Amino acid sequence: MKKNTTTVGIAVAVMMTHSVSAQNVTDSTKKYFASLLKSGNEADKALLQTKLYDLLQTKDEENWSTASNYFYQLGKAKTSDSIFNAQKVKFPLGMAMRGEEVTAVYDEKDPVKKEAAYKAWVKKFPVPKNTGTNNIVYDYARNAVAMAYANAGNTAKGLDYTNMVETNLWKGNAYMSLAEAMMKQGNYKEVESLCKRTLESVNEFKTFRKDEEGAGFARIAFGGANAMYAKALAAQKKYNEALPYIKTAYDSSERVSPDTYQTYADVLSALNKNKEALDIISQATLKGLATQPIKDKTKALYAKVYGSQEGYDAYIEKLNKEMVAKMLQEIPSKMISKPSPQFTLKDVDGKVVSLADYKGKTVVVDFWATWCGPCKASFPAMQMAVNKYKNDADVAFLFIHTWEKGAGDASAAAKKYVTDNRYTFEVLMDLKDSVSGENKVVSAYGVNGIPSKFVIDKAGNIRFHLTGFEGGNDAAVEELSAMIELAKKSS
Repeated sequence: MKKNTTTVGIAVAVMMTHSVSAQNVTDSTKKYFASLLKSGNEADKALLQTKLYDLLQTKDEENWSTASNYFYQLGKAKTSDSIFNAQKVKFPLGMAMRGEEVTAVYDEKDPVKKEAAYKAWVKKFPVPKNTGTNNIVYDYARNAVAMAYANAGNTAKGLDYTNMVETNLWKGNAYMSLAEAMMKQGNYKEVESLCKRTLESVNEFKTFRKDEEGAGFARIAFGGANAMYAKALAAQKKYNEALPYIKTAYDSSERVSPDTYQTYADVLSALNKNKEALDIISQATLKGLATQPIKDKTKALYAKVYGSQEGYDAYIEKLNKEMVAKMLQEIPSKMISKPSPQFTLKDVDGKVVSLADYKGKTVVVDFWATWCGPCKASFPAMQMAVNKYKNDADVAFLFIHTWEKGAGDASAAAKKYVTDNRYTFEVLMDLKDSVSGENKVVSAYGVNGIPSKFVIDKAGNIRFHLTGFEGGNDAAVEELSAMIELAKKSS
């Protein structure tokens, strides 16, 4: 995946004709470029390339960034990288170089050295006088320094750098990042303060600033801030105060997190509302989000409500059956049918493996990377699925490591990770192509984010596509199993 840390919302300066102007591009021109990119006509792709090369004749760095980004989307990663590198030379104090050198701030672990790196970076690339989302790159760097100090126990310095955040629509997220660190350290009073500030910021974008660009993004922090506020209050045994906040978090979230279910049940239970607590936490099982702590809490609450554990297993079995039944009802509507791109890759030991080798089998292809947190979080569930089908000769799993980062041996790193964690996965390596600089297989599948899973039937057609991981191993296995079984029947 291309790493381009320039600016947010880059504007292009180009005319619709073959000549180029330095004025800002209009929305209609952006749509025009997008239509050329999506066109299946090679002449349109050629026309887009011509216009992108025209952008490189200007002295506007944003044009160069636009050209680089569009070439990448055209599948010409090598050209994109060449333009990006030339851009850094042509504009040594520009946005590309600024984005390149800020990595020194992110890479440093020691908070004092990280702060020094930040100050050196800002001295070389002063904060522009104009405000807005284009300056958010500075806020990200400030947040990195804030978190380094907070995690080292220096709350004051963490607050100092968090208070420097300028982008209004991102302030709530910055406060929440710091609050998370404070929660881990048991600094609940500071968590309360930060959550209050988050809610004040978010409420602006829920009321008189609701129509501003980015307001929807700013409002995302609302549920999390209420949940964390409640968790901090509950940790101080302020259960009556915590109740309205956790209820708001629960009621306002489209997808309730396992942690919110847990906190809500904890608060209700502490207030001797055990039946309500059991009803709430049971929803986590019904939604397929029952982590081990939630399972333990459900069992404890059941005993409190019914006086013993008698009947508990039947209760859980009923919840699981309802969860599976609802899942099975919804899964067929997610079924698709399109030819799977073929590929030939090497595994972590250098053995050549092709998708064609699995002709006649139902194949699960899982794109992942060692740096991807959600990918790794999904692996216990994936191991459960692999174990479930280990004796089924008609089902195979291929774990494709892609979008490698850094200069190290990606194959060795991938092998070490699965070996250290005792995963019995067949891992293939989708390394960058030496000519195009592209990870060809992940691009062929049109993947925009990982983890990304595809269920391919015996005839070689993609029948299901899953992206991300929300937690809840049991539900993940049931969902994938249902998809495998439907794929087996469809081919």
